[in-house]
Amino acid sequence: MTASIASVELESLECSRESETYRSRYNQDSTSTSIAVVAAIINILGVDPLELDQLNYTVETDALDKLGRGQGTPNGAVDISFAFEGYAITVSSNGVVAISPPAHERTAIRDTGATNE
Repeated sequence: MTASIASVELESLECSRESETYRSRYNQDSTSTSIAVVAAIINILGVDPLELDQLNYTVETDALDKLGRGQGTPNGAVDISFAFEGYAITVSSNGVVAISPPAHERTAIRDTGATNE
C-alpha cells in the first residue's frame, strides 16, 4: 500500500502564502479521495505514509471516496472538513483537497517578526 500512495501523482499542489493553505487537485477518475488526502499530506510533510496515523481512524474513508466520485449538487460542490495529523483538511467533490495548519499555528507564523509600536 505504501508504494501505491507514494506513487500517486497529484495534478497540482500549491501553497497560498497568505492563508498558508495547500491546495491539491487530483484525478478523480484514477485516484480515490482518501488516497489523494494521504498523498497530499506526505508531499507536504515529506514523510513516509507509514509514519502517519491511519486516515480511517479519523474519517469514514468509504464515505470520503464516495464524495470524490460524486458530482456535487445542482447548486455546486459538496465539501467535507476534518482534522488529520494536526491539519485542517477540506475535501471537495470537485477534486480539490485543501490542507491548512491549525489556527494557532497560522497566527503564530503570521505574527512572527511583528512589532507593536
